[in-house]
Amino acid sequence: MTIKLFITMKSNQLFFCVFFLLYVFNLLAQENCPMQINTYVDSNDVVSDGLRVSTHIGFFNGLEIISDLQNDRFVYRQQGSTDNFIESQVKVDGHHSLTWVDGKYYAVNTEEHKVIEFSDLTETGTNAPNYNGIDLRRPHDIVYNPTDGYIYTIDDKEGLTRFDPNNDNIAEKSEINRSSTLGYARSLSVVNGTVYIINSSRGEVIQMDDFDNWTIYESPGQKRNNKGQKINSPAGAWDKTGLVLNDVERYGDYWYGSNFFTEPYAGGHDTNKFRLMRWRTWGDFQNGNWEDLSHLLPSGVVPYYFTVHNGALYLATFHSEHPGTNDKIYKLYPE
Repeated sequence: MTIKLFITMKSNQLFFCVFFLLYVFNLLAQENCPMQINTYVDSNDVVSDGLRVSTHIGFFNGLEIISDLQNDRFVYRQQGSTDNFIESQVKVDGHHSLTWVDGKYYAVNTEEHKVIEFSDLTETGTNAPNYNGIDLRRPHDIVYNPTDGYIYTIDDKEGLTRFDPNNDNIAEKSEINRSSTLGYARSLSVVNGTVYIINSSRGEVIQMDDFDNWTIYESPGQKRNNKGQKINSPAGAWDKTGLVLNDVERYGDYWYGSNFFTEPYAGGHDTNKFRLMRWRTWGDFQNGNWEDLSHLLPSGVVPYYFTVHNGALYLATFHSEHPGTNDKIYKLYPE
């Protein structure tokens, strides 16, 4: 009896020791996950005029499509090709991104205050009927959520809207737009069927629990006025403004964030610090437990929208003060 009990105790101790070691090794593996970065597209890969403020790359319908903002165009090539990118015929003005659903593209035509649609990049595009009568102001991002079948947009006036691409119903507006929650929100992300609003000027990420309910994740370091209210900052530097998020995306075991840090808004502070970052949990985000990945990028470059595709993370970048200088698409993946 005593021998059996002794053996059982030893077996339990061995089990817990093994379990603890596996747990520790797993934590170390997640903490020590260095990233490799390569240039995927630069200006020399584009047929004419290079890239001037590249904000997004999408992989849709067998094509690689870049939003080339200051050149007012999309450029594209076949996925996996080494050919140069060619210019589309779609008419855009200060656009930022596009998506694709069931044979049709949808894009935010930002400076024209429209959402447009087109079936082919050789078309000029037409206004999406889903927004007839809706007074959009600088729609900034557009994403498709395959879980609920809706296309979501974010703009400066109506806030978060969505529509079903399979009918011409007018887009509906979220209740979040009636609250004082949104500042200047630059982008949207869809992760595992959940929509996230990147509340850029307030350094927040808003998780939409459903279309009319949400959870706010606040970052530390946001500057406040003498009434204790957050100061909305369209750009800045970490030490001057706190985070000014461009985009947030989930890749592997981490969330990745990009920030609009640029000298005209920095007040002499370092614009490289925390412009590219990652964290493991929303608790880490709210506590400032971030890993700074800014060293992966050239100095002065603004990282903008992320795209996850085929096991890699892609990042559109540009130089805000000198457009066309180091405007590239990067590919990141674990070493």
